[in-house]
Amino acid sequence: MATYKELHGEAVRDVSSDPTNTGEIFYNSSTDTFRSIVQVDAFISGTAMPTAKSTYHRAGTMTAGLFCAGNASTGFTTSTEEWNGLGFSQGGAIGTALYSNTGFGTQTAGASAAGRPTNGSSGDTNATFEYDGSTWTSVNAANLAARTRQSFGIQTAGAMVGGFQQATTAYTNATEEYDGTNWTTVTAMPVSAASANCMGTQTAAIVTASGAPTVNTNVIAYDGTNWTSSPSMNIARIRSAAGGTGATNTAGLVFGGAPYSPTASATAERWDGTSFSNSPASLSTARYGAGISDGNTNGIMVGGYQGTAFQSAVEEFNSSTNVITAAAWSSGNNMNTARARAGGMLGSDSTQNASMAFGGQAGTAVQNKNEEYDGTSWTESGDLGTARRWHYGAGSQTAALCAGGVTTAAASPVVGNTEEYDGSSWSEVNNMGTGRYNGGSGGTQTAAFVTGGSPAPSYTDATEEYDGTNWTAGGDMLVSKGYYGGGGTLTAGIVMGMSTGSKSSYHYDGSSWTAGGTMNRGGSQSTYTGLQTDGISFGGTPTTLTEGYDGTAWSSRPSMGTARYALAGSSGTSTSALGCGGEVTPQTNATEEFTGETTAVNVKTITTS
Repeated sequence: MATYKELHGEAVRDVSSDPTNTGEIFYNSSTDTFRSIVQVDAFISGTAMPTAKSTYHRAGTMTAGLFCAGNASTGFTTSTEEWNGLGFSQGGAIGTALYSNTGFGTQTAGASAAGRPTNGSSGDTNATFEYDGSTWTSVNAANLAARTRQSFGIQTAGAMVGGFQQATTAYTNATEEYDGTNWTTVTAMPVSAASANCMGTQTAAIVTASGAPTVNTNVIAYDGTNWTSSPSMNIARIRSAAGGTGATNTAGLVFGGAPYSPTASATAERWDGTSFSNSPASLSTARYGAGISDGNTNGIMVGGYQGTAFQSAVEEFNSSTNVITAAAWSSGNNMNTARARAGGMLGSDSTQNASMAFGGQAGTAVQNKNEEYDGTSWTESGDLGTARRWHYGAGSQTAALCAGGVTTAAASPVVGNTEEYDGSSWSEVNNMGTGRYNGGSGGTQTAAFVTGGSPAPSYTDATEEYDGTNWTAGGDMLVSKGYYGGGGTLTAGIVMGMSTGSKSSYHYDGSSWTAGGTMNRGGSQSTYTGLQTDGISFGGTPTTLTEGYDGTAWSSRPSMGTARYALAGSSGTSTSALGCGGEVTPQTNATEEFTGETTAVNVKTITTS
C-alpha cells in the first residue's frame, strides 16, 4: 500500500498549531491529534431584506449587490435595496413600479430592462433604466417588450435573452445586446424560454434554457456571436438565484428556484466550466425569484417567493475552508432591576463584557442604582450620589462619567450634577455649565462631549466638553433637539435618532458639527455603540431594527429580539454590543448581546471510527 508521502510528495507535518492548507493531513503536537482542513458548503442566515418581495432586478456582487423593483404583498414596487455584504441600505427608487424586470451590471453602474409595469393584462415593457449608485435614469428602450427575461454582463456590455410577450402571448428566443447606449438584436437562442438562469459576460455566458413554457435541465452557451449546447443541470428549475457580474461561464452557481408545485427548490448546483455538480448545502427556506452569485463559491438568496408568501429572509452561500457564523442578537441574563432612561451608554473604551447601567426610571421611581455586567451576570455596585434619569453617560466600567439628567418622573428639576466612577464608587465633580437631559453623548471619562437635550422648557443645540476636571463650551449642534442617542469620541463623535420621523445623523470633530449619513429608518431614543466610522444603532420608538454605520452610509443589521426604546445601557463596538432594559409595556430588565459575523478555519480531527 502506498504511503502518504508517496501519494502527496511529502510526509505528514508535525506542527504545534493548525495550518491553513486545504486537504493537508497534519499532526498537531499541542492536541496530540491528526487533523485536516476541510472545505465545506453552507448557507447561513444574513440580515433580512427591508421589504419582502420577489421577481425583481438583481445584479452586482456578494459585497455590493443591487436589487430593484419587484412584486410584494402591497403590489409592484419602485424600491431599490443595496447590499454591502452585511446589510441593506435604501437606494434611489426606479421611475416605474414593475416586476420581472431583468438586471445586469454593478451597484454603481447597473441596468434594468423589460418587465411588467402594472398588474393585469395591460402589457409588458421594453423600458431600460441605468443606475449610477444613487439615481435611476430612463435611457433607450430595448427592441422587444417582454417580462421574465434573462440577462448577463455589465452596463456597457450587457445582453438580454428570451422572455414572454404579453402582446402575442408567446415565448421568445430573441437576443439583444446593450453597449451602454443602444440595444441591438443579434443571434437568437436556439429555444424560446422565459425565467431561465444566466451567468457570465456578453462574450462568455451560459443560460439554463430550462425556462417556461417547459421546465427542463438544458443549458446553452453564448460566445458573443453563436449559441451552442452545454452540459445539463442536474435538477430542472427556473427563477433561481444565479449569475452576477463576477461570474463567467467557467464558475457559476444556481440555487433555489422552481418548479414550484408543490414547493420551490432548496438545492444548489455549482458550475465549473465543464459540468454542474450538486452541493450538499440547502436553503433553510426553499424559494424562487430572487438572488445572485458571483462565482461558484459565493451566492446570496434575497427575499423571494415560496408557496403563498413573499419572503424577506436572506441566506448566504459560502464554499470555503472557513466556518462562518452569521451576525445575530442573543439573550443575556436579565438586570436585577427593570428600568429605562438610564445611563451606561458608554464610550469608545467600553466593552460588551464590561458594561454598566446606572440611574434611570423603574415605574415612576427615579433610580440611583448602579449595576455592572461581566458578560454573564449583573451585579449591583456603588450607587450614584444623585438619583436621576435621562442623563448623559461616557467612559468605561472602571472609569465612567454621569452628567445632567432630571431627578423626578416629571420634567423638573433638571440638574447639571456630574459624577465620576472609579470601578467601585461614584464621586461628585464639577457640574455642567447648563443643566439638561435627554441629548447625546460620547467619549471617555477624561474626554467627553454632551450635546442637545432639554434645559426646560425647550431644546438646545449647545455642546459641552469635559476634560476630566472642567466643562467648557463646544461647537453648537446643527439642530436643537432631544431624546436621541450618541457615541464615538470627543474628536469623532456621532448623534442620531432625533425623532420618530428623522433619519439624520451628525458628526462632531471636537469643535464643530456636520451632517452625517442618512439612516434608513427614523426612531427617537435609540442607542449607538462603537466609533463614528464603525458602529451600530439599535432600538428606538419602539423598534427592533439595527443599523450599521461606516462613517458615510447606514445599512441594516439583524434585528433585536424585543422592540424597545430608551435602553437602559449599552456598551461595545459594531461587532460586540450590549442593549439592556428599556421602555416597553412594562419596562424591561431584558439584556441582549450583539455579535458580528465571525469566521473560523474548518479543522477536522481524524479518527479511526
